[in-house]
Amino acid sequence: MVNTQIPSPATTPPSTRPSRLLRWSGGIGSVALAGLSIAHLVVNSIGFAATPDAGWPLFLLFGIGVSALAAGLAMLTWRYAVQGRGRRVARVFVALAGIICCYNVVTVLQLHPEVILVPAGPGPWSLIAGPALLLTALLPRREPTQ
Repeated sequence: MVNTQIPSPATTPPSTRPSRLLRWSGGIGSVALAGLSIAHLVVNSIGFAATPDAGWPLFLLFGIGVSALAAGLAMLTWRYAVQGRGRRVARVFVALAGIICCYNVVTVLQLHPEVILVPAGPGPWSLIAGPALLLTALLPRREPTQ
């Protein structure tokens, strides 16, 4: 027997599809955060290889560890904003990553403003990722229902 009953709007769950602006800002922020992760890993690996007395624990913690954390936050942002998965905890982590990226931009502009647009540094990646991640965290989760 086939169920031909039309579902009632009162019993169907609301749409969980993220809004278009949320998908775009989250996608841009997560790609920029992934770029920051790759740039951080490459620059720290080259610095570790060039320094003969560099210690493994510091490289593992601050080189690979920070890059892995940024890559994980990029993946979390992608899942939250583009794929529509995740809840309030994901939004908090996205906002925290946006605040850290904005703080990173301010610090780079105060200490070394000449490297703000160098691709091997944190400047352009954080300059793009910070506002995009903050916008992603502040936007409403769903599209308005018709």
